[in-house]
Amino acid sequence: MMAGVLRLALALFVTQAGFHGFTASLPVALARAGVPDPQIGLIVGVAALVQVPAAFVAGVIVDRVGGLRVFTIGGIAYLIGSAILALPGVEPGGPAAPFVVARIFQGIGIAGILPSALSLVPYLTDPAPRGFALAFVGSAHNLTLVAIPPLSLAVLAATSLHGVALVMIALVLFGLLLVWIAPFPLRAAQAAGADGADGHARAPQHEARRRFGFAFRRAWAAPIGIIVLYIAHWGVIVAYLPQRAEAAGADIGLFFVADGIAIILSRVPSGWLADRIRPIILMLIGLAMTAVMLILLVFQPTTPMLVVAGILSGAGAGLVMTPVLVELSRRSGDADRGSAFSLFSAGQAMALVLGSVGGAGLVAAFGFEVTLLATLAGIAGATIVTLSDPGFRARPQHVAAVMEA
Repeated sequence: MMAGVLRLALALFVTQAGFHGFTASLPVALARAGVPDPQIGLIVGVAALVQVPAAFVAGVIVDRVGGLRVFTIGGIAYLIGSAILALPGVEPGGPAAPFVVARIFQGIGIAGILPSALSLVPYLTDPAPRGFALAFVGSAHNLTLVAIPPLSLAVLAATSLHGVALVMIALVLFGLLLVWIAPFPLRAAQAAGADGADGHARAPQHEARRRFGFAFRRAWAAPIGIIVLYIAHWGVIVAYLPQRAEAAGADIGLFFVADGIAIILSRVPSGWLADRIRPIILMLIGLAMTAVMLILLVFQPTTPMLVVAGILSGAGAGLVMTPVLVELSRRSGDADRGSAFSLFSAGQAMALVLGSVGGAGLVAAFGFEVTLLATLAGIAGATIVTLSDPGFRARPQHVAAVMEA
């Protein structure tokens, strides 16, 4: 079944270009056209704002019709968003409405693509190596940050934002082709908790409560809370760091490259470790690395400093995000895993809204540096939640079983 995981990861990597193809290119294009930072933050943050309600809807649909169909819906949303930015007359510095509408579709796309792909992983693997498989697929999403932002900036420099949009359309189409070119070897669905987890704030033995079709378990609250508190800093970085770096003559593309490479290099080993050691160990190290990165970015950006910050950012994210994903998988069953991962996506989006849209006023009043330092409170909060949740201190179940045998 690992061949299916590999193809899913490749499809996710290519299709996510529909979102991350504009992570660096859109703020830079708007800044070059003279659009003020608060307005750029609002435009960039629209995608995350839409992603929150869209993720809840996606969770219901994934639980009902399966991840493959929702993956396709997300890809189509990416195509529409990119097509809007490719239209004649849609130019940076012009009316903001087309950019807002494009970001709405991009928010819908990422709300469906990522949770649907993650929900498919348990159907392609056995329980024991699930952490490794989730980390591998997650690293494919992060790999997009390595390749696509620098590619989009190169296309932007050679052509225009229209050219970027056309390239991303081609990549998304290729990703959808990979999904549907052959059937995936999906195993039969299991009941909640049938993967043998120990029931200690992990895979439960009962059906989740549903409201308006969306499932929720109290055991998911801590992992999702950590995501919201932790990711808020990324909303500030994505919305305001590219133009700040460009004004200082630093290469922002290398920050995203370093971040993505570090995530890739840390994700798979952290997935392997998450199958074997207590999650709290990995998460506390990752949170500490992220705090150091935030302090580093307060200083005047230079290209070497951005590379170091990117390495710390990516490595820290890999060590935090992988155990959270593994825990969400363990604390859910096949019938509600789509809702769990959609809530994960919604948590990410809420954090990005806090950083980009919520940070717009702070950036305008106090500047980038103060706003970025304010996100250290989120890192501290995530640390407190990690320390207080018993599930993150528990050994992975299959390791405990071997040791007790």
